[in-house]
Amino acid sequence: MSSPSATVGSAGGGGGSGYGPADTAFHTGVRAGDGSLTITYAPAATDIDVRVTAQPRVGILVPYLRYTLTANNAGPHAATSATITASLPRGTSATGLSAGCTTSAGTVTCTYEAIASGARATKSFDIPLHLLSLGRVSVTGTRTASTPIDPNASNDTSTANCTVISILLATCS
Repeated sequence: MSSPSATVGSAGGGGGSGYGPADTAFHTGVRAGDGSLTITYAPAATDIDVRVTAQPRVGILVPYLRYTLTANNAGPHAATSATITASLPRGTSATGLSAGCTTSAGTVTCTYEAIASGARATKSFDIPLHLLSLGRVSVTGTRTASTPIDPNASNDTSTANCTVISILLATCS
């Protein structure tokens, strides 16, 4: 842990800010006239907004659906890491995974390195289509971890749906 530090204005007013223990920020306030000092610690936070998109693709031998997992960092701080786990439809498998993604038993898990506040990072994978791939193909991505904390759970999950009409015809929304 680091020690708290600050640059504080004169006894007549002012204030400062700095960093304290890991993943915290603090702000100081100096009250005019008495020179007293108030230090408030607030844990660092980031808001990872998850988006899942899909697009049908025609491959040389096998058509497939390309799913993209996007981690948008709405801030206010940079994320040092984030993890999004996508649930796959029953009986499907994922191929063509981006670096940092793994697959096992109906899921794809993608780990993201640092994402600056206001920035985004994407990872993708494919679900191959077969002769019996008909109907709806839905993939839901969920933020399962991030550092620092993400106090806003309302945007941690997203779903992309595709409808496969034939092996060569699919639409996604």
